[in-house]
Amino acid sequence: MGALRVDQVKQLKDIFTRFDMDSYGSLIVLELAALLKSLGLKPSGDQIHFLLANMDSFGNGVVEFDELANAILPYMSEEILVNQEQLAQVFRLFDRDGNGYITAAECAGCMVKKWDIH
Repeated sequence: MGALRVDQVKQLKDIFTRFDMDSYGSLIVLELAALLKSLGLKPSGDQIHFLLANMDSFGNGVVEFDELANAILPYMSEEILVNQEQLAQVFRLFDRDGNGYITAAECAGCMVKKWDIH
């Protein structure tokens, strides 16, 4: 497995964990939809249900990480890795207190600092 592939698996696992809201190790259809949208994909509701049905090799109505990885990794490009890392860097710039949320004050502060808006 090449370095890019190892990085892709790690990044996809991190993304999977963020969207696994109940921490059961699987994604329901709504979590899967949110994850796909975070990767820049915009599937319709029917497409998401179709994807879930095709990814769900265990037949339990949810998608485990291995199922997701097998379906997505062959199509995951280096550009997606860069975009996710860039997004995380920008988010950290705005999230001044590091609590995982960007408040209106933090957003305004960054805009003033970056673009000299008063």
